Parts: sequence; C-alpha cells; structure tokens
Amino acid sequence: MRASLLSAAALGGILLAQDAPVRTYRQWVGGQEVGGASQETKTRGGVREVRNREWLSITRLGQEIRQEVDQTARRGTDGAMTFTWRLQLSKEPFEGRAEWSPSDPRALNLHPLNGAALRTQVPDGALLWPEDLDARLMEAARLRRPVKVITYSFPVQQWSTLSLEPAGAVPLPGFPDAVRFTGQETQGASSAPVEVWISPTAGELRQKTDLGGLAILMQRAELPPPEARAGDATGFFERTLQTLPPHPFQPWLQSLTLRAEGSPPSLPEDAQQTRLPDGRWRLSQAAPPSAAEAAQSPVTGTPAPEEARYLAPSPLVPFRDPAFDGLLRRMALPPGLPRWEVAKRVTAFVFDWISDKDFTVGFASALEVCRNPRGDCTEHGVLAVALLRRLGVPARGVTGWVGLGETLGLHFWVEVKLKDRWVPVDPTFDQAPASALRIKLGDTDLSDLGSVGWEGAAQAFSGVRWIPEREGSAPWGKGIRIEGDRVATSDGSVLRLPGGRWNLRQGTLTLNGTWKVEAVPRPGQAQLKGNRRLAGARTFRQGWWDPASRLLWMDLGQGRWLRLDGVTEPAAYQLLDQLMAPTRSS
Repeated sequence: MRASLLSAAALGGILLAQDAPVRTYRQWVGGQEVGGASQETKTRGGVREVRNREWLSITRLGQEIRQEVDQTARRGTDGAMTFTWRLQLSKEPFEGRAEWSPSDPRALNLHPLNGAALRTQVPDGALLWPEDLDARLMEAARLRRPVKVITYSFPVQQWSTLSLEPAGAVPLPGFPDAVRFTGQETQGASSAPVEVWISPTAGELRQKTDLGGLAILMQRAELPPPEARAGDATGFFERTLQTLPPHPFQPWLQSLTLRAEGSPPSLPEDAQQTRLPDGRWRLSQAAPPSAAEAAQSPVTGTPAPEEARYLAPSPLVPFRDPAFDGLLRRMALPPGLPRWEVAKRVTAFVFDWISDKDFTVGFASALEVCRNPRGDCTEHGVLAVALLRRLGVPARGVTGWVGLGETLGLHFWVEVKLKDRWVPVDPTFDQAPASALRIKLGDTDLSDLGSVGWEGAAQAFSGVRWIPEREGSAPWGKGIRIEGDRVATSDGSVLRLPGGRWNLRQGTLTLNGTWKVEAVPRPGQAQLKGNRRLAGARTFRQGWWDPASRLLWMDLGQGRWLRLDGVTEPAAYQLLDQLMAPTRSS
C-alpha cells in the first residue's frame, strides 16, 4: 500500500489460496479525506488474480481533479504472470500490459498503449506478485526484523524500494498484534520518510508519509479516522504556492537574484540558473539566438545519439499518430524554417490551440490534447514537445516553479536544443524565450509518467522560501525610474505618455492617479471573452477592452503585453494612440 498523491499505488496482497474478502482503505491528504483503495483476490480455473484500485479526488484552485488507477495481476499454474493497468488522470486513460515468465526471470516485458514495447531488467530480490509483498511484510512483523522490498509501479514504469526498521508493537483498534515500522520509500528520484503499521496475521494496516509538507495517510477502512488538526483546511496545491512582493514589470525582467530561506533543494545550473554564495541564485532570461543558432535547421534522418531521446515518441508524446497531421495542416508552416523559428511558432500555436485553460485535467497525453484542447501547463508542455519533435526540433519538459504576478508556484514548461544549449520556451504563456523568474528543478524526456517528477518538485518546494533580492544590478523594485512622463525599467524598456503622471508605491505602478499599470503574459481567450477589440486611430496598435471590468489589454509587440485597470473607453483609445512603448530605451 502506498499513500501516493500523484502516482499509482502498489497495494499489498494477501497470502491465501482461496478467494478473500475485499480489503478497503481510506486516504487522507493534509487531514482531508480525498479517496481510498480496494483489493480483491480470487482464483478461477487455476488462475490467481489480484486486483487493486485506488481513487483520489482533490481540489486545485477551487476546481476538482479526479484520478483513478486500476491494476490487475494474474498468475497461472506454471508461475507465469501477466499485468494490466489503467491510470485515469484525464479524459483518456494511460493503459498497458506486461508479462513475466519463470523461464526468463530477469526480464519484465511492458506494452504501454501508444508506446513502444519495453524490456526492463528485474532487480535481484524484486517482488512482482502482490501477495509475495504482503507475505514479506507479515514475516517482518512476526519476527520484528528489518525489511527491504523492491516492487514495480506499472502505471509510472518505475521501480520502488521500501526500507523499514521495526519501532515496536503499537496496537491499533481491532488489530492488537500491529507492529509499527519506520523507514524510507524511494521511487525514481523521489524519496520520502514513511511509517507503516503491519499485522503478522492481517498484513499492512496503515501507512503515513509526507509530500510537499503535507501529511498523507492510507489505512484500512475499519480503523477510526485521524483527528483534525489546525491547518488541515489548506489543500495540497495551495501549499505549493508562495507569495512574491509585487513588481509591475516582473515578466520583462532579464535578470534577478533570489535568496533561499530554509533548506534549498539541489538545483541544476545552466546559463539561465546560476548558483551564488549564501543560498542565492541568479535567474536570467535566455540570450537571443546567435546567427548560427538562428540558422540551425531541424533534424532530418537519423539524429545524433545525444539528441535521439529528445526526438523520440512515447505514450506521453505519440506524435506519429495521424491525429497530429491535422494540427500540422492548421499550423501551415512554410518549408525550410530553422529550429528557433519553428519553436516560436509552435509555442504560439499551442497557446492558441488550448483555448480551455482547465485546471481539472490531472495529466493528459499530447494525443488527448491534440483531440481535446483543454488543460493547464502540463498539457501545453506535452503538446508542444510532441509537435516540436514531429518537426525535427529536439525538445524536453521541465519541472520547477514560475513567478506570475505575486505568486510563485509549481509549473511545467519546455526546452529546445539550439547548438550546444537548451533554451526555455513556455507555451502556457506564449513566451519564446521564457521569462526569467522560473526555478528549474529538473528536466524530463517524457518517456513515461515517472520521469516527470511532480512528487520531487512538491517535496523540494516545501522546505524553502524564495525571497527576491535584486533585479539586474538594482535592489528588487528599485530598478524602476520615473523621469517626468516616462518610466524606465531595469532591463532598459521605456513607457511614455505625453503629459502623463506616473507613480510607484509599494510595488504598484499607477498612471494619472487612476490607472494601475502592470506587465502581464499574453491573455488567453477566456480572459478576453466579452472584450471589445480596439485599435488606435493613428498607431493602429491593438488592444482589448472590457466594458464591465474596465480592463485594457495592450499588445506592445515582441511578446510584451500591458494590462491597465480602471480605463474608460475614450481613455483606452487615447492610450492605444499615445502610450509610447519602445522595447528598449533609445
């Protein structure tokens, strides 16, 4: 039994030759009951079958996300085993099957739907049959001795190691022989402390672990529920958010410095993310492509070995499916485009294609997003990677955190290969290159769900608080200069309204004492719904104005957008014509 929020559960089995009562479990995350699990064991025609199900319903930003995993193991009289799984994170499930034979005991053959067949080596001592796992745990409880077990999670295609030490007898209601164990569970790059209660006669009873600072509990349904604690009302995703001090031009910053308070995670370094002394990190927007990079062509034919994995299809990015042909026809790319131009156009296309920015989608494959354009950052990312690879541009996903307005939160974006470097792009916000305020935890070739690393991202985020200290060479918020009717930013951008009065107070920028001015990512269709499309009479600059909220969105070109609050329609036309916004000071 694993109390895991974002990956499939490997539930313990029972050591009986006959049918057994269905075991039922309940699960709590942060003190809130969010789901449960069940296990059913039976024998039919000499075939032993163990079916495990787990379901989960959590709230993210006020919207419900439902997930379910259904996994069945079957063993025949000859000892051969087959496994089937179905992981429902969105509308279309991830499915597959696997086989193991005693005639080839070191090999596990996997057949994920929409993916290539795989052959993985079975580690020494690994337990594939669920009832073998439960027998090992019950024996450890009976003898009060340490135990280490290796199991396989088929939905995420990763080996998991559980290492436990006995901590003494701790009876539970209805289970007087329960023994408590403490230890560590590791799956892929993710590791977490665990507490497990095991009965020598009834098997695993309860498991407690921690994810992103949030207590996770899975236990038998017949056990009493845990007592409520202060702070339990805060959900998992809400706990992964941090507040940033306001900055009116945050998306435009080219370089900034963050200080880590607490226990900073181990982070990779590259041109966009550089470690400094005393727990500080410099974050930078990727430099524009050099002439050679801008002219580099997509890959045709056999790719170089170091790029092959970033051009390969997988169940998450099955770009060879005919459904992608329709998207390519919609894009209508002219022949001969270099890699960087392809990357920019794919980034913009994916932003436009996913018109329904839906937080209820857990994780959809690129094929599902191709057919059903809805989702959040992961759906933007997997579709962009699929299209880029289909077009010959090496691409990978990135997990980490991004700053948006006054919030720092978990995010998923994309990197493309240009010559000898990886350049971040963000299709969720139509940014190519991506904005600077993003902290990269790791990258993934998207070969399987386990490679994405959401659990590790949440855990790394929980032990640290990030404090912005500098923008460029100036202290945070001090790089903005007001000079008469002009305002200049730390990256050299200038806004000017003839006769305008600018004011900066506690990170909030206002114009003419009325309009709040803020740089923002490109707005999506939902944000512009009900807006009137306007254009300046002289400049023809475009804007979208909402008569209800009196918000004005201004497209300044080159991927830069402004949002002004409290604008009347006549003032909107005035701003579109008179607000001068060169990209850099001149």
